[in-house]
Amino acid sequence: MNEQKQTRLKRAGKLLILWGVLHLTLLLAVYPMISAMNEGMQQIIEQPAQKQAPEQVSARFRSIMQTAVTLVEICLWAYPVICLLTGVWILQTRHLTGCVVGAALVCVSVPLGTILGIWTLILLRDSEIRTLFDPQTSARNLSDA
Repeated sequence: MNEQKQTRLKRAGKLLILWGVLHLTLLLAVYPMISAMNEGMQQIIEQPAQKQAPEQVSARFRSIMQTAVTLVEICLWAYPVICLLTGVWILQTRHLTGCVVGAALVCVSVPLGTILGIWTLILLRDSEIRTLFDPQTSARNLSDA
C-alpha cells in the first residue's frame, strides 16, 4: 500500500471532522436566530393578518408548514453529524459504504464541501484504499483471482 495514499485518506478524514465541527459551531451560533424565525412563523400561522379571516388559514396549511420547518431543522442538525461520522469512519477505516454516502452528502455544501466531498470520493474509489476498509473481503477476492 502506498503510504502517500494512506496519508491522503487520513487527511481527508481529519478535514471531514473539522468541517463537521465548523458546521456544528456555526449551527449553534445561529440557532437562536433560527428559533426566533420559527416562533415568528408560528405566530403568523396562528394569528393571521387582520386582512385575512382566521378560517382561511387551514389546519392542513399549518401542518405543512410545521412539517417543512421540522424537516429543515433535521437537515441542519444532520449535516454536521454526517460529516463527523464520515471523518471518524475514514480514520478508523470502517463502513466503506457509509463513508461513500457521507462524502457524497458533504458535496451539498458549495463550494468547499463540494471540493472536499469529491476529493474524498476519489480517494475512496481507489482499489488499494478499499482494501483497507474490509480486509476479509479483499483477502477472499485476492485468493479467488
